[in-house]
Amino acid sequence: MKNISITSQLILLSLSVVLLASAIFTAVTISGIVNFAEAEVYSRLQSYATIVKTSPGTIYPGQENMDTEFYILDDYQDYRSESLNSMISDTELYNIIDSINSRFEPQRGGVIVKERIQIDGNQYYYIFMSNSDFSSYIFMITNSNYVSYVVKNVSLQIIIIFLLVIMLTIFLVFIWSNRFVSRIKSIQAHITNLPKSKYEKVYEDNSNDEIGELSKSIELMRIDIKENEKTKQEMLQNISHDFKTPIAVIKTYAEAELDGVVTNDEAYRTIIEQTEILKKKVNRLLQYNSLEYLTKDKEFEEIDIKALVLDVVSAYKYQTNIKFELDLADDVFFSGYRENLYTVIANILDNGLRYAKTMIKIVLRKDRLRIYNDGDPIDSQFLNSVFKPYEKGSNGNFGLGMSIVKKTLDFFGLNLSVKNEEFGGVSFIITKD
Repeated sequence: MKNISITSQLILLSLSVVLLASAIFTAVTISGIVNFAEAEVYSRLQSYATIVKTSPGTIYPGQENMDTEFYILDDYQDYRSESLNSMISDTELYNIIDSINSRFEPQRGGVIVKERIQIDGNQYYYIFMSNSDFSSYIFMITNSNYVSYVVKNVSLQIIIIFLLVIMLTIFLVFIWSNRFVSRIKSIQAHITNLPKSKYEKVYEDNSNDEIGELSKSIELMRIDIKENEKTKQEMLQNISHDFKTPIAVIKTYAEAELDGVVTNDEAYRTIIEQTEILKKKVNRLLQYNSLEYLTKDKEFEEIDIKALVLDVVSAYKYQTNIKFELDLADDVFFSGYRENLYTVIANILDNGLRYAKTMIKIVLRKDRLRIYNDGDPIDSQFLNSVFKPYEKGSNGNFGLGMSIVKKTLDFFGLNLSVKNEEFGGVSFIITKD
C-alpha cells in the first residue's frame, strides 16, 4: 500500500467495508426473506384450502400468483385438481398422507401440517388439514415459484440500494479524503518552506480534529525553532566577540614584542594570560556543546555532595582572596554523573567569584544546596535570563557557564533557581524534585 495515495487507500478501505457489510446484510436479509416468503406460502395455502374445501372449482383470490393443486377426501369421497399429478404423483401423495397419519394421532380440532418436500430435485410446499379422526382432510401443494419470485425481486431491490450506497460512499470518501489530503499537503508545504521564511510564517488550522492538533504542535515547534535560531545567532555573535578580545590582545603583544615596544617578559606573560583565558572559553564552549550529546547510557550514580563541594572549593580557595564559608550536612546525595556535577558547582563558584565582594557561602542540607555570594544583586529584568547562553546582565556577561549549569541539572532532573537575598547578595539554589 506504500505506493497508493491516501485517497485511493481510503476508497479501497471504505469499499471493502461496504462490500463486506453488504454481503453479510444480504445473506441475513435473504434468509429472512425466504422465511417470510415461506410463511406467506403456508398462509395462502391455508386460506385457499378453506375456500377449495367449500367450493372445489372456485378460482380463489391470488391463485394466479401461485401454482397450486389440491386433493380432498370428504366422507371417503375424493376430489382433486386437474393438474395435481403435474406436481406430485399419486404414489408420492399417498406416501405423504400415510406418513402424516403415522406421525400424528387423531385429536380434537383436527391436525394441520405445514411442510416442505423435494420431488425430482424440485422444492414444493404443502399443507395438510384434517378433521379429528382423519376421515376428512384436504391436501394442498404448490411449487417454489412464489418464494423464488419474492426473493428475486427483493434481492434485486437490495442490490440496487447497495449499489447506490456504494457509489454514495465512494463519492463522500473521495470528497472527504481530498480535503484531508489537501490539509496534509498544506502542512507539508508549510514545513518545507519554514527555513525559507526564517521560521516567521505562521500556520493556522483551528480544527479540533487530529490534523488540527498536529498543526498546533507544528506551530509550537516553529516558535521553538525560531527562538532556538535566534539564540544560536546571538550565541555565534557573542562567541565571536568573546573570542576576538583575547586573540586581539595576543596579536597586539606579539607584534609589540617583535617591534621592541614591550619587553619579552611582559609580552610572554600577557600572551600566556590571554591564552589561558581563551583556553577557558574554548573549554566552556566544548562543555556546552557536549551537553547536546549527553545520554543516559549508564545508570546515574549517587553522588556525595559534601565531598564533591569540598573537592571543588579546594581547587578555588587558593586562587582568590574571597573567603569561603562552608556549612555542609553529611549524607546528602544527588543522582547524576560526578564529572558533570563537578562542572556545575565549579561554574557556579566561578560565576560567584566574579561578582563576590568578600565572601562565598555554601550551605548543604537534605535535598538542597545553596551557593551564596555577597556581590551586587542581579537586576530584576535579568533574573529570568541568567541561564541563557551569553546573555549579558547589568553587571557584565554571564557567558556560557550558567547555561551549562542549567542544562546539566535539567538532564539530571534537578531544579535550579537564582534569588536576590533581602540582606544583599545572590544565591543559586539546587534542589531535588
